[in-house]
Amino acid sequence: MEDIELVFEKYYKYVKHYALSLCYDEALAEDITQETFYKAFKNIDKFKNECRIETWLCRIAHNEFISLKRKKKLENIDDYTSLASFDNIIENADDKECARKILEISTELSSPYKEVFYMKALGELPFSVIAEVFGKTESWARVTYHRARAKISERLGDFNE
Repeated sequence: MEDIELVFEKYYKYVKHYALSLCYDEALAEDITQETFYKAFKNIDKFKNECRIETWLCRIAHNEFISLKRKKKLENIDDYTSLASFDNIIENADDKECARKILEISTELSSPYKEVFYMKALGELPFSVIAEVFGKTESWARVTYHRARAKISERLGDFNE
C-alpha cells in the first residue's frame, strides 16, 4: 500500500499536467487524473516495466481522455481547448482564425509530435518533464517540439496560399 501512495505522490503532477494538455480544463483534467490512478492501481499487475511508470500512467490518461470523447460525455471536446491559449504557441498566432488553424493542424500531427506539442504548448510543461514522461532526453523533447512547430508552420503556409 505504501508503494501505491508513493507512486501517487511522485507522479500526480506529471499525469495532471498531461491531462490538462489534452483537455485544457482544470476540472476535467482532475477527473482524468483520478480515473487514471484508479485504473493504474487496479491494473498494477499488468505493468511490465517495459517503459517508465510515468509513461504508462500518461498512456492510461490519454486512453481515458479518448474514452470520454468516444462516449460523448464531452459534448464538444474542442470547446475545452481555449482559442486564447494558442496565442503563445507560434509568435504570429495573434488572431482566433490562426489559432483555430493551429489547433486543426496540430490534431493531424503524428506521434510523438502531437503529444509533445500539446504538453508544451497547452500543458505548459517544462522540457525536462516532457523528456521524463517519454523516457528521453531533454534535448529530444526540445527538438521534437520544435519539429512539431515547424510542421505546423509549414502547414499554415499551405493554408494561406
